[in-house]
Amino acid sequence: MASHHYFICFLAMVSLMIRISESKACNPNDLKGLTDFKAAIHSDSSGRLKNWIGQDCCIWPGISCNSQTGRVVEINLPGYYDAGDGFAPFFVSNTMTGSISPSITLLTSLESIDLSRLIGLTGQIPPSIGVLKNLKKLTLQNNQISGALPDSISNLTSLEFLNLENNLLTGSIPENIGNLQPLQELYLSNNSLTGKIPFSITKLHSISGIFLAQNQLEGEIPLPLNPGQWSSLQHLRLENNRLTGIIPPSVGYLTSLLRFSVANNQLTGPIPSTIGNLKYLQQLMVNNNQLSVVLPNSICEVTQLYALFISHNKIVGPLPDCLSSFKHLREVDVPFKRFELTYM
Repeated sequence: MASHHYFICFLAMVSLMIRISESKACNPNDLKGLTDFKAAIHSDSSGRLKNWIGQDCCIWPGISCNSQTGRVVEINLPGYYDAGDGFAPFFVSNTMTGSISPSITLLTSLESIDLSRLIGLTGQIPPSIGVLKNLKKLTLQNNQISGALPDSISNLTSLEFLNLENNLLTGSIPENIGNLQPLQELYLSNNSLTGKIPFSITKLHSISGIFLAQNQLEGEIPLPLNPGQWSSLQHLRLENNRLTGIIPPSVGYLTSLLRFSVANNQLTGPIPSTIGNLKYLQQLMVNNNQLSVVLPNSICEVTQLYALFISHNKIVGPLPDCLSSFKHLREVDVPFKRFELTYM
């Protein structure tokens, strides 16, 4: 009986060891996706990828897994990161050269990809990126990624944060960008994007920041037709493009706006009186356009302003007297030589 008991215990231990061993083995698709990613990177000054060895990818530097499923949910390999001991921060900067392997889309449980500020990443965003239905964060800024934004990016319907700034992207913004309903922040500045800003962008009801500055975007500014569509929007930066048409009166619907910048475009017409609805606006930058008429008196309602840039337009004076008493106003660029601020 004793030997039988020991044999049962032995089998139980073997079974447990097998389960533990299996739990440490990376999902085959995740493992292939990560090993292909590593193979496409030619150099890594941080040395993190050299520790991608063995079958347990969940302990690899920069990789996090779901504790229940064992699937990879995060790739966190930014070029600027905290390498401290948890007590004192120690920020380091490093580079990677290479491209993003299309096999990264095999990691279908991914929720976050951070490959920002690596400087040397080239190539294109994989066209099949849209299969990552669980992805909430995609940040690739400050690299040399080129080519067009894949249309499939509009299929990332869980995405909350998208940062592709400071790359070499060309082509247009996907027409169905408005499908990204949970999106809160959109950063596409400092690329070479062309074409019109899709009107579907107004469907991003959760958006708080839209950053499309310094591209070659054309056409009119798309703004919501109804109040409440961009009720959380705080930053709208469209400067240094080729936008035409007017500043739509519906800008007055953006009642949470803190910064509105459309400088260095080809906009015409007046600054709409509805600007007075933007009670929290801190920065108004419309300089270097072809705007005309006078600054509306409704600007007197925007008492939180600290930056006002309206020069190099066709705006004529006088400026509303109220501006001289705005206690927060510190940065002013107006087309009049005599303008004094009274600081409270």
